[in-house]
Amino acid sequence: MLVGIFVYALIFLRLLYLQLFRGEYYRELAQRNYVRKRVIYPQRGDILDRRGEKLAYDTPRYILLLDHQKLQEEGNLREVLMNVEEIFGVKLDYESIKKRKAIEPVVLTELKTQEEIDKFYNYSYKLPGVFINTVPTRNYPLGEVCAHVVGYVSYPTERHYQKYGDRIGSQSLVGVYGLEGVFDTDLLGRVGAEEVMVNAIGRVIGNLGYEEPKKGITLLTTIDSRIQKIAYEVFRDSGHKAGAVLIMDTRTGEVLALLSYPSFDPNRIADLWSQYNSDKFRPLFNRATQAKYPPASVIKPALGVALLEKGVSPREGVVCRGHFELGNRKFFCWNKAGHGWENLHGAIKDSCDVYFYHFGYYKLGPREIERTLRSFSYGENIPFDLPIAKGFIPTPEWKRSKVKEPWYGGDTVNMSIGQGYMKATLFEQTLMMMAIANNGVIYKPLLVKEKRDASGRVIWKAGKSVYKLVKAKPEHFAIVREALRDVVRSGTATSAYSTIVDIAGKTGTAQVSIHSARRRNLPYHLRDHAWFVGFAPYRDPVFVIGVLVEHGGSGGAVAAPIARKILERIYMEGIHKELT
Repeated sequence: MLVGIFVYALIFLRLLYLQLFRGEYYRELAQRNYVRKRVIYPQRGDILDRRGEKLAYDTPRYILLLDHQKLQEEGNLREVLMNVEEIFGVKLDYESIKKRKAIEPVVLTELKTQEEIDKFYNYSYKLPGVFINTVPTRNYPLGEVCAHVVGYVSYPTERHYQKYGDRIGSQSLVGVYGLEGVFDTDLLGRVGAEEVMVNAIGRVIGNLGYEEPKKGITLLTTIDSRIQKIAYEVFRDSGHKAGAVLIMDTRTGEVLALLSYPSFDPNRIADLWSQYNSDKFRPLFNRATQAKYPPASVIKPALGVALLEKGVSPREGVVCRGHFELGNRKFFCWNKAGHGWENLHGAIKDSCDVYFYHFGYYKLGPREIERTLRSFSYGENIPFDLPIAKGFIPTPEWKRSKVKEPWYGGDTVNMSIGQGYMKATLFEQTLMMMAIANNGVIYKPLLVKEKRDASGRVIWKAGKSVYKLVKAKPEHFAIVREALRDVVRSGTATSAYSTIVDIAGKTGTAQVSIHSARRRNLPYHLRDHAWFVGFAPYRDPVFVIGVLVEHGGSGGAVAAPIARKILERIYMEGIHKELT
């Protein structure tokens, strides 16, 4: 009992002493020192190519912040703003800062050099309530080369705060486009926090609490940055204004390069946003995944397999006189002089329209053509790590419903050479060629290969899987493959012929309008689209490649040499050896 009374007496005397004799001292100390909670920003997860080369990563950035609420309480906000303008040349409106209700500090400027950081500390006595924080900035080493794959980031909006809550702060970087956008939840990480005691000039004098920030998950992609660079450089140097390239491993479905051209620089997306948006060639649009064009003659190998499966003999053919007559209409071959006698091999090699007009109309018909193309991935929802548009295959029912017209024989004729209402994407065309190269096997296209935590440990790994299996006899695929090799050796794609790598493939020239039938000096927007889709090497395919040149003209003259140059550089630089 006496001990308790004695302890309470000591506490009472201590409180009395602190209040009467030391009260002024502690009041002054409380005014000079205050607690600030600082957000600690994590590193966003890296995006790597298949060999571990960085496609996107964070580096620290130093920004100057203003604790406007503290200064407003102390009544010296206006004075500090004047000092900030004098020292750093940053002018802020006093009234707008005063009215701010947000708890987050105000960003004043970025300190880009050590000299600027030293200036802050030298003049910190004039800048109470002003402090430095480290925030991330995103770097894209390949710039335009890989922009449509990796995408870009921005600062959070209200929608992001609703989605992520306390995982982010005002200076967090959130994904907007490409892999950055699709895998934002993985890449983001989580902000940390630190409570510190700060003196009157903003210096930290004590640590009261700390919550570790959490780095985001790293993505290892299937992209080979060397092949990606080759595709970009070859297309750029071709002088064509717009198009796309897709290169995949035929044995796994891994995407080795995915290019949309023209591109943009994700490092400067904010600075050049208006320029990119006003560019008529739409550099922000991903032609490799979202654009749809008439597939043209590229579909002929798929229809060739279907004809063989329907019992059409490889030796059976037609005489091409430059046109096909149906009723009172003539449907012209691209070679208006005619090819003469053509069987399936010659029709694919020479891209004879009359052969496919005839057999498409008399042997297949619209429903069988649709079934065949869907089995090869056309008009389907292709699974992929980035959003892919779906092509379009017209049907008699669709035409009656949307066009308010019956299905005519001419619709089937046009459909037989990939024209008319039909639309296809670069992925659809390339996966079709993968099936031809693989005896009907289409692997699910892969872009993200692994996910790794902050310590580098693999926490998820993609596996090879079959997306579609086109049911046809191996000998039928072999007949079509042989014709595709001769397309390059002596047919419409001789500009793809190489002494370095044995290439097989198919050209396509997609008509844009009735005025674009190979007339010269047409306005850009009326010119045909050029396709080449192929595989290499012929006997044991490793690469399947699709090239689209928007308004480029002839597939054989324009798209085929781009594919050849890309594949030749892959072989000349020895990259293929690492994949075989």
